[in-house]
Amino acid sequence: MFHVDLSPFGVDVERLRSDRLSRLQGIMRARGLSALLLTDPLNIRYATNTVLWLNLRATGVQRFVLVPSDGEPVVYERLFGSERAAGLKKAGAVQGFGAYMFGMRPPVATEHFVDLVADGLGQMGLDGERVGVDALCLTAVELLRNKGFGIVDGLPALGESRQVKTTDEVQLIRWTSRAKEGGYDLVREAIRKPPVLEERLSRMMLEYLLEQGFEAGSEFISIFDSSQMAIRPHREPMGMDLVMTEGDLVICDATVSGPGGYYSDFARTFCHGAPARADRDRYAEAYATLQEAIGYIRPGPCTALFERFGQASTSRLPGLDGFHGVGMCIYEAPWLRGFDPPEYELSLEENMIIALEINHHPVKLEHLLRVTGDGAEILSTYPMEPELVPA
Repeated sequence: MFHVDLSPFGVDVERLRSDRLSRLQGIMRARGLSALLLTDPLNIRYATNTVLWLNLRATGVQRFVLVPSDGEPVVYERLFGSERAAGLKKAGAVQGFGAYMFGMRPPVATEHFVDLVADGLGQMGLDGERVGVDALCLTAVELLRNKGFGIVDGLPALGESRQVKTTDEVQLIRWTSRAKEGGYDLVREAIRKPPVLEERLSRMMLEYLLEQGFEAGSEFISIFDSSQMAIRPHREPMGMDLVMTEGDLVICDATVSGPGGYYSDFARTFCHGAPARADRDRYAEAYATLQEAIGYIRPGPCTALFERFGQASTSRLPGLDGFHGVGMCIYEAPWLRGFDPPEYELSLEENMIIALEINHHPVKLEHLLRVTGDGAEILSTYPMEPELVPA
């Protein structure tokens, strides 16, 4: 479900909106952008705290937003036939906007879209200014440039803004992390009782999360028998009809967005029955890697951590696969992966949220961390598997 009121989750909605917008506009000014033209639903949500459909991108624009570097954004939202006939104007939206399905309609439709954007920028006093775009067809980009606008890639500014979280963003991620724990409990209990069908575990987790108020339409539930890793890697579709057998390790990695559209990402490995000695040893090694790697998470360059898993590493930590940012997407900046080349190294900042991954198959362990002023806070406090290693 989509929650209009986020106060039950400890969030001030107006502060959430204004803090994100203020941060974004400050970065825009620093990068010399007079405006952003946003068509991607997640970027629109970030800048305006408004939601429409999340399944359309640059090929189908149901709404778009002009964000000036100073002042309030203007949301252009599609009005349906009856609304337009009645002369309605929605709050915060500009009347008369039809859907622009680039490539599916005559070229003149793209010209009309560009005219509307140019007129809106002109009303903001931004004729001929430098404007960043996030996801837009190349024909529209070319037409806007022909009208004198300096159209540039707006994603670096958006990425820089979204990778450091505001107070209320952190709170939403905290809530989502805690709420997921009940679903992990259900899975942990279910695998004690044969027969265990992977598809049933995935459905159980999803139903639980939706009941807790998580948002539908963004589900990615990864629960699978890791003994099948040789023929079925982690990237394959989950929720299959496998039946787990005695001693199998079961990886649980649920990444559905919670209230406000914020994700939490952490993984645990459970055991169905008595684990084999080799699996216990593998788990203990993965757990030791996770504990050591956490100590490297702090503000500043990731040099020391990168030396333990980067392409040039000579003292690799077993299973350490780097980290990725988490927020309104399950994968966003900052991102540093195992075997990346040296030039990919980056720096961390306070209040970045990252998922630190240990992929030591058949074991996967993952912690969600907030970068603090001098280290890392563990947001994923759900326990490790005591039957595999005391933790």
